[in-house]
Amino acid sequence: MRELASTVTVDHSDRLRSVPDTRDNRDRTIHLRFARLDDGYLVQAWGSAFGPDGGGCQGRVHLGASALEAGVGDLRARWRAGLVEHVEPGVRPTRRPFVDDWDLAGRDVDEAALALARAGHDLFALLFRNGDAGLKEVCDLLLAALRTGEHVVTVESDDLFVPWGLLYVPLDDHGSVWDDDYRWDPRGFWGYRHLVEHNFSRSPGFDSRIPVKGSGLTVGMNVDEGVDGDHPPTPCVRPLIGFLSARAATTVRTTKAELADALRSPGFADDVVYFGCRGRVDEDDRRACLVLGDGEEIDSAELVSWLATGLASRPVVVVGAGEGASAFYPAFGHHLLLRGARCLVAPQVDLPRAFAREYATRLFEAFLVPGTRLGDVVRDLARAFLDEHRNPLGLVFSLHRGIDVHLAAR
Repeated sequence: MRELASTVTVDHSDRLRSVPDTRDNRDRTIHLRFARLDDGYLVQAWGSAFGPDGGGCQGRVHLGASALEAGVGDLRARWRAGLVEHVEPGVRPTRRPFVDDWDLAGRDVDEAALALARAGHDLFALLFRNGDAGLKEVCDLLLAALRTGEHVVTVESDDLFVPWGLLYVPLDDHGSVWDDDYRWDPRGFWGYRHLVEHNFSRSPGFDSRIPVKGSGLTVGMNVDEGVDGDHPPTPCVRPLIGFLSARAATTVRTTKAELADALRSPGFADDVVYFGCRGRVDEDDRRACLVLGDGEEIDSAELVSWLATGLASRPVVVVGAGEGASAFYPAFGHHLLLRGARCLVAPQVDLPRAFAREYATRLFEAFLVPGTRLGDVVRDLARAFLDEHRNPLGLVFSLHRGIDVHLAAR
C-alpha cells in the first residue's frame, strides 16, 4: 500500500486540539420533573448521566403535597437546630459557634455535619423511595449517576419546592447513614458535588447573559441598615453597601415607598437586586412580609401589584441578611421570577449576619467578573466554606433558574 505525501501549510485546528465550549448554556446531564397529581406526584427523569438511552423513565410518588412539604420543613428545621441554634455544651457564657463566627477552621463539626447528612438522606428517601416500581427505577438510576461524578442537574416543578442542595446521597451502599460508625462525606451533599438548580415548566425568553452596559452594572440594594445593630452588633449591610458601591452603580433603598416606586417604574434598570432586610411570618395564618429600614410591612399582594408591568431589566435577585430570609421564596421569590427576574439566589434557613456578610461579599466578588457563571460561584462557595472553614452554611443557598447566568459584553 502506497503512502501519500502531505504538507501542512495552514492548520486552523491548532494541531487538532479540542475547541473550547463557548456556548452560553450547558447541557443538563440530569433532568428531573415533578408534576403534581391528585394522589401524589409524577416523577420523570432523563439525561446523558443515565446511559446511552438517556433514562427516559418515570414513576409515581405515593405521598401527597402535605407530606412532602412537611418533610421539607423538617429538613430546614434540622439544619436550623443543628447550626444556627446550636449551643456549645458546657461553655459559659453561652456560645453559638455557627453564629458567633463564620470561620470554624480547626473546629470539630463532624457531629453536626453527620446530623445534617442524615436529615438530607431522609428527605431523599421520602422523595424517591415512597412510590411504585417506576419510581424505584428512577431512584436506582439517579443513585448510580450521582455516585459516578459531578453532574449538571435541573429539577423542574411548579408545585414542589425542595432545597435540593441539602439532599444527601452516600457514595456507596456499604452501610447506612444511621450506623454508629458512618463517616459522612461532603461529596454526598448535592449542593457540594453538583451544579443544581430549580426550574419551571415555562421560561419564555430566558437568556443567561446579562449585557454589561457601557456605564457598567446597575445594582439595587433594598435594605434595613438597622439589622447591623441587632444583638450581638454585627456589621453586615453597611459593609456590603460600601463593597458594591465601589464596583457598580448602586442605588440604596431603605423605605417601602422607594421600593414601590422602583418596581412600578417602566424604567426599572437594576441588573442585580439585593435584599438585606427583615422578614416576618405570622405563625397563625402563615402570612409573610418584608420590612425595610422604615419599619413598614410589605406583603406579597403589594409586591405583585407593583410588578404588574414586569421587570424589563431581567435582574438577578439575591437574598442575604435578615430575619425570615428562609420565607422569602414562597412569599416573594416566585412572584419576582414569574414577572421577569432572571434568577434567584436565596437561603433555606435564616443566616447569621457574620456569615451572610462574608458569603455575599465573596459571591459578588466572583460573579462580577464577566463570564463567571452563577451556578459555579454558588457551588464553589459551598465547597470553600466547608473545606477551608468547616462551615456547612454555604450549602443552604438554593439557585432558581440560574446555573449559566453570567455577565456578558453586549
